[in-house]
Amino acid sequence: MLWEGVALENLGIDRLDPALLAAADGLAGAVAAAVETGAARVEPSHLVIALARMPGSEAARLFDRSGIPVEAFVEALRAKSPPRTGLPPMALTAATAAPATRELLAALPAGAGERQLLAAALSGLEPAAAELLVEYGRVDLDRAIAGLRAEPAAPREVFGDDGRLLPDRFSPGARRVLAVLAELAAQGSGAEAAPLPTTLLLQAMAAVPNGLVEQGCAFLGHDVRALRTQLVSLTGNGAGPSGVPGPAGARPALSRDGVHEPLARTLEKAAAVAAQRRGEPVAERDLLAALLDTPVGLAAGFLRGTRIDLTRLRRFADTLYQEHVPQESEGDSRADMPPLHESLAWMHERLVGRESVIERLTPSLEMITRSLRRGLRLQDRPLARFLFCGRSGTGKTLAARVLAKVVYGSEDDVLFFEMGQFNTKESMNNFIGAAPGYVGFGEGKLTNGLRDNPRRVLLFDEVEKADGRVLDALLRLLDEGQISDPAGPVRDARDSVIVLTSNLGTTGPAGGPGPYGAGEDPDDAAHMRRIMEGFFRPEFLNRIDEVILFEAFRQDQLEAIALGGLRRQAAQVGTQLGVELYWQQDVPARIAELAVTRRGQEAARGVNRYIDGVFPPLLRLLDEADARGESVERARIVVDGERLSVVNAGG
Repeated sequence: MLWEGVALENLGIDRLDPALLAAADGLAGAVAAAVETGAARVEPSHLVIALARMPGSEAARLFDRSGIPVEAFVEALRAKSPPRTGLPPMALTAATAAPATRELLAALPAGAGERQLLAAALSGLEPAAAELLVEYGRVDLDRAIAGLRAEPAAPREVFGDDGRLLPDRFSPGARRVLAVLAELAAQGSGAEAAPLPTTLLLQAMAAVPNGLVEQGCAFLGHDVRALRTQLVSLTGNGAGPSGVPGPAGARPALSRDGVHEPLARTLEKAAAVAAQRRGEPVAERDLLAALLDTPVGLAAGFLRGTRIDLTRLRRFADTLYQEHVPQESEGDSRADMPPLHESLAWMHERLVGRESVIERLTPSLEMITRSLRRGLRLQDRPLARFLFCGRSGTGKTLAARVLAKVVYGSEDDVLFFEMGQFNTKESMNNFIGAAPGYVGFGEGKLTNGLRDNPRRVLLFDEVEKADGRVLDALLRLLDEGQISDPAGPVRDARDSVIVLTSNLGTTGPAGGPGPYGAGEDPDDAAHMRRIMEGFFRPEFLNRIDEVILFEAFRQDQLEAIALGGLRRQAAQVGTQLGVELYWQQDVPARIAELAVTRRGQEAARGVNRYIDGVFPPLLRLLDEADARGESVERARIVVDGERLSVVNAGG
């Protein structure tokens, strides 16, 4: 190898950490960088480039943080280098190394690793290279060098005194990996069970839904299901059709005696990698870095054999991947949920005129909130499944948002699907994703939504407009709380609330009479049931917990909605603009009348649109006052014909 010559010994390269020399191919990359940049000698910047091209290295992270791609840095150095005279360097020797390179290598202590070499190279950077990092990458060289030279934190012990693995030393994402590893161990347990090999850790990482390996495969365009199948063949441990081990009873505690020595060393090596980040818990990227630390190791060789680009995978892990925080841990019990009576009182304030709807929702909400508070899962299906029927503008979407607030804590915890967008066979590619190799692979809105956050309301609006294949996919979701993702494992919706809406059987203006009334008359319910049965298959309707009718708003209810909207708007204007906004007593009734007569098809939405129309004249009033050097402290809303206006009420 390149570092075995006498000339190299004079440079001190032979005294570097052997693992670093193996990973960097004896710093041959520095010679290649010198050739690429057109330099006559190997400068410190070329050492930095060689280190930055090592997957997962400190130098690679430095470039990623700076936003300068390594190859762009090489090109910029080439543009700044003077024309080379003579032959390019062929090896790193005393003759081909620049004086600064010879000096920094000679000053390194025996056994120096990447951090020490990188710190020395950054300290000796030639002016052109330093300028590129400082001016274009906004790199604080002094701070970076100080961080590299600082003593790294001592790795935390991952095994206790009794030999058992300590889960609290790992991040939530890494603990998910360890939980899967324990389940795989349980599947292979027996009287003569062998210690767990290192490859089983890789299988566990690949099996975790939405984990680093799964997302990395999606990023690289690799089929994670094929990877899981190959790992099962390699390890001999099955993991079910989705690649995720099923329930295995009580998980055995992982211990040092129960794993192969290489696996134990890998876990300890992951702790050492984490220690370089100053004592952070061992994360998934640290487990991956430890698995791939030996280029000729089994894990690295296996991934390379499946044609996964290890350099890009490491870069994805270090710069793009965000660990998924599990929703099924101790924080999922929702012990801090407000009492049900408080939630119901808030719902009555938010859902004006929808008392019958709240009454129908209450039993399901009580079951959901009480079971979530105690961390109890009653069935393997979604938390609740509702079908909201009624005209547009009768509060169906708002009711779904209110459900999200009560169950999950925020009205924004809603994933909205406009089902008219999924009305063809091809739209399945957008709904759950296409098969590998086809356009839409990994782009399913439902599957990706469940991957990103399975704890929210899934709102399927105007479900009757969807293609039959989409309805078939929804059937399994309603029944089992699961749906297959062509780009990954089966997605879990058992912590979701599913709301379907439908406009079937609704005619006439939203504020006027229709084929059914308040939704409490048995004849109305029977009529709507017949309409639903004429469109949806019986097995589809049988999986719905509640079919709830949203009756048309009466004018007095629209007036109450207008009053509530005006109050919310006044509070917002007062807080953000410092203006007291008020109105005469008859304004809400005038708004309701306008909504019925001029926006009859929109109902409550029409009321809200009239109220939103206050902002343009209000802002115009404030701008005109500013132009005159005046201020507006109080403003009054008035009805001006068929629109709302705002006048200065003095201050």
